[in-house]
Amino acid sequence: MKIIIFAGGTGKRFWPASRKQSPKQFLPVIGDQPLLLLKYEYLRRGFEAQDIFISTGIQYENEVRDLIPELPDENFIFEPMMRDTGPAIALASCYVNKLFPDETISLQWSDHYIKRPDVFVSALKEAERLVNEEGRAVNIAEKPRFPTPHRGYLKYGKHIKSVNQHHVLCEFVRFMEKPTLKVAKEYLRSGDYSWNLGYWVLKPKHLFAKYKDFAPQILSVAEEIVNSDFSKESTDKFAELDKTSFEYIFSENCEPSETYVMNTNMGWYDVGEWISLKETLEEDPQDVVTQGNVIDIDSKDTLIYNSSQKSLVATINLDGLVVVNTDDVVAIFPKDDNAQLKELLKRLEENGREEYL
Repeated sequence: MKIIIFAGGTGKRFWPASRKQSPKQFLPVIGDQPLLLLKYEYLRRGFEAQDIFISTGIQYENEVRDLIPELPDENFIFEPMMRDTGPAIALASCYVNKLFPDETISLQWSDHYIKRPDVFVSALKEAERLVNEEGRAVNIAEKPRFPTPHRGYLKYGKHIKSVNQHHVLCEFVRFMEKPTLKVAKEYLRSGDYSWNLGYWVLKPKHLFAKYKDFAPQILSVAEEIVNSDFSKESTDKFAELDKTSFEYIFSENCEPSETYVMNTNMGWYDVGEWISLKETLEEDPQDVVTQGNVIDIDSKDTLIYNSSQKSLVATINLDGLVVVNTDDVVAIFPKDDNAQLKELLKRLEENGREEYL
């Protein structure tokens, strides 16, 4: 099996720590290792370096090569321009399939933290076996530990079998968009829903069939780029593609007859945005979570993140906030209002404050 780690985003949801020149996947958000390196090392517990590929933007070529020097040159895939996950996955999958025709592939993401990586690796191995034997795509999922409106969900059907104490294979029913908090609580109570981690194991032909049906232009351009060895003419066409999510092309169009869900207890945490980092590190939702040089009195349900070595962050009696301090930006905002954070970044861009993006 060939594994593709996608690490191409700029991490807008993690601003101001994450910037265009240094996005979150290259930052030591938890511990002292960058998120991308953490994910790579999880995978190396069960897979050889030559079986792991990294897809990222061409602007991050130097950073990613320096971060993982043992990876062969041909295992780096550089997107000509950011066009969202749909085009990125098409390009990387076409590239890997050209090198290893019809080899099973796994789609992975760089901004996740996993507390039990050995369980994660064993899930990938079992999913690979299922794909090779039965041909169905396998979505590796995890049952929710708490209700959250910040993640996508999937509904699963009856249990098919317990693979071991960590993995349960289930029927797939359908994917669900990010719900309201009220609906997320209903999902948790029902026991029939899992978090959609975006972890797929499948055959390329299964992937390409969905693209042919729902995004033929994206697939055509991706194939042209790979077949022309990333010629300028073909990569220019990539830049012209509409930004389209993989969920819209593939996940939302999966049929129960062609998909399995494997629920695991790997201890998965999404650290792609501030609220998710708080959820990762907290023991209770009312906790104050601090990172870096911070002192706090009587705050609750708040994340305080200080990446600056030059300053102390001191807080008193905060509630429901995110406080982020870097060397050049202090940002304070409600922890549940990511839409406003996007609007703030848009306003910075409109005002010509590119140095802070």
